[in-house]
Order: sequence, then structure tokens, then C-alpha cells
Amino acid sequence: TLGLSDRDVGAAELATTELATNLELHAGSGHVLVRAIPGRQALEVIAVDRGPGVGGATTGTGGLGVGLDSVDRIASTFDLLSRRASGTVALARFEFGEPPPRRTLEVGGVSVPAAPLDANGDGWAVDYNDTGCTVVVVDGLGHGPSAHEAAQAALTALAEAGERDIRSWLQRAHDAMRSTRGGVAGVARIDLGRGVVEFAGIGNISGTTVANGGRRGLASRPGLLGTEHRVPRVEVVEVPWKQGSTLVLWSDGLRSGLHLDDPPDLLGHDSAVVAAALHRDFARGNDDATVVVVQERAPA
Repeated sequence: TLGLSDRDVGAAELATTELATNLELHAGSGHVLVRAIPGRQALEVIAVDRGPGVGGATTGTGGLGVGLDSVDRIASTFDLLSRRASGTVALARFEFGEPPPRRTLEVGGVSVPAAPLDANGDGWAVDYNDTGCTVVVVDGLGHGPSAHEAAQAALTALAEAGERDIRSWLQRAHDAMRSTRGGVAGVARIDLGRGVVEFAGIGNISGTTVANGGRRGLASRPGLLGTEHRVPRVEVVEVPWKQGSTLVLWSDGLRSGLHLDDPPDLLGHDSAVVAAALHRDFARGNDDATVVVVQERAPA
């Protein structure tokens, strides 16, 4: 639990109700994603629909009548992406404890099970360090409780790995998943000091970097973690990381060919909004799906 005060709970409830009400009023259907942010007293609420969109950043009709402008005031972070053709993604993030340190790398992601309220066989995590961060996306074999167990075993291995290299982490994940049905994983490590991103994946975790309008794909090697005595062969690729770059990692619950320029200002939004929009537009709908976005922001 987050250990929140009644006032904090009330603010989060108010924002969630208003976001859901706007979704119903302006789209008729959609979904609301709620995530407690690991490692701090923080909550993230994202409302997603397929249109026609709210047509602006404020509304005072229906629900509690407070409008999205009031959600903007009570949330620590508010971001709205709304297009009539594709729909709306609205984010309200609440920081109830000490504000997080200001970081150059902004990381956001969504991970959604194949069936609502089902155990999620996917997962993701981020670990920050002095020179950047490490991001991992995992996908337990299949879906449901057994896949969830496998994914969580791999994520626990990351949390306990410390400053290990990517190969060592994948070995730890492989060992941790041997008592489960196994799965796949992709790991990316951004080093701002060296200006590079390293990536290695086993299975069908995909990735891409975007910089100055150009894209570089990041491909995993075939195989499964946790199902054989030895870890499959790991190949670490290294590509340049230029100032202002973006990294996207996703599981096979999303189709390939993600469009990162539709709408043109997509990457100008919060990374969690970008991830939610990509999930809405590219999720297959029959599998757990995860997408994580890392964007380098200019220091404030």
C-alpha cells in the first residue's frame, strides 16, 4: 500500500472519476489504467479511448463537474493527447511523498493483460544510475498466473542484480525462471556519458531508437529463458544515443511497425502518454502487451 492520507485518496478518486466520466461522455468506451509507481509514494492514472476525443483540455459537464482543468490543478503531472481521428489519452500523476529527483531520462510504460483483471504475464522495470538507466521488458510464456509467475521471477532478478552487465542480468533472469514455465526478455542500458544504448534480448522483445527523424531497430535473438540448462546465446548490440533521443521497447502483444510520428507531436508528450497511445493503436488484443518509452529531456 502507499500509506496515503484521506486527502490524498480523495484527490486521486476525484481525478480518476473525472477522467472516466470524460471518457464515457466523449467516446462511449475505453479503459482506465491505474499504476502505483514502484519505489515512491506515487500513483499514475491514464484514461484511454478511440475517439472522437474531448476536443480540448477542459470540460465541466457530467461527473462531478470539476472538469479536466481541475484535474490538471490537483495532479502533480497532467498531460492530454486528443485527436478526433484517433481518440484521447489523458494522464494524471500524483506524487504524494517526496518529489522524485529531476532526471534527464523520462521513462513511462504500460503493461496490460490480455483479459481485464487477469494476471499479467508481461512486466517491465527501470533502474536508474549515475549515467542513465537500465530498462527491461519481460514476457512469461503464454498468459495467466503461470506466465505472471515467470515474468515476476525475471523482474526480481533485475531488482537484485545491481550494476551488472546485460549478459549477466540475462543469465540471472534465466536462472530465476528455471523454476517457472520460462519466457523472454529484452534489456536496454542507456549510458549518457558514453552516448550509447546497449541492447540484448532473448525471444520476441522488440525495440527501436529515434533521433533527429531517424530510427534504428533493436532485434532480439531467438530462444527462451528458463527452459534449457544453459542460457541461449546473448548478443549485445550498441547504437549511438544522441541528445534528445527516444527509446521504445515492446513485447509481442503489440504489432510491429509502430508509428512514432502519428500524430506529429506524439513524442512531445509524457512518456507514459506515448506508451499508452502506442498500446491503444498497436495492441493485438489477444495477448498481454507491454510498451516502454524512454525520452531524453533537456535539463530544466
